[in-house]
Amino acid sequence: YYAPSGQQALNRLESFQPDLILLDVMMPDLDGMEVCQLIKSDPQWQAVPIIMVTALTDKEDLARCLATGADDFISKPVNGVELRARVHSMLRIKQQYDDMQVLLKLREDMVNMIVHDLRNPLASIILGAEIIRVSDLSPEQQQGKVDQILLAGQQLQSLIDSLLIMAKLESGKMVLNYTEVDLCALC
Repeated sequence: YYAPSGQQALNRLESFQPDLILLDVMMPDLDGMEVCQLIKSDPQWQAVPIIMVTALTDKEDLARCLATGADDFISKPVNGVELRARVHSMLRIKQQYDDMQVLLKLREDMVNMIVHDLRNPLASIILGAEIIRVSDLSPEQQQGKVDQILLAGQQLQSLIDSLLIMAKLESGKMVLNYTEVDLCALC
C-alpha cells in the first residue's frame, strides 16, 4: 500500500494492518521521522518494523532516524538487492515476534488454567480443616473429613507432579524411552 504523505499513511494504517513499513524521510506535511515517532508511540504498532528510506548521509541524521523508533534505514538511491534483503530480515524478525506473542498467550492461558485447577483441591483442604476445627463432629465424621482432606492433598500433589514432569520435558532434562506396547493387552 502506498501513501503519498505522512498524514495519509497514519490515516490508512488501520485499514491494511502492515507487517512492515517503508518510510521516506522527506514527505509532505509530516516528515518520515515524525510519522515514525507517531507510529511507534502507539502500542498497537510498536512491533511493526519500520525501515527509513533516506537521502541523508550524515551519521547524526541516521542516528535520529533510529532514535525515533526506526528499526533500520536504507540510503537513496535504493539498491533493489539491498532493499529485498533488509525487508526479508525485518519480516523474519516480525514473524519471530508474532510467534513469541502466540507462545506468551498460550503460556498465560495455561498458567490461568493451572491456577484454577490448583485452587479446587486447596479449597477442599482448607474447608475440611476449618470444619474439623470449629465443629463438634463424631469420630466417624472427623475421619470422613480427614479422608476428604487427604484425597484433596493427593490431587494437589498429582497436579504439581504433572507440572514438574512437563517442565522437565520442556527443558530437555527428561529423556523418554520409547518401547513397543501391545495396545490390545493394555486395553
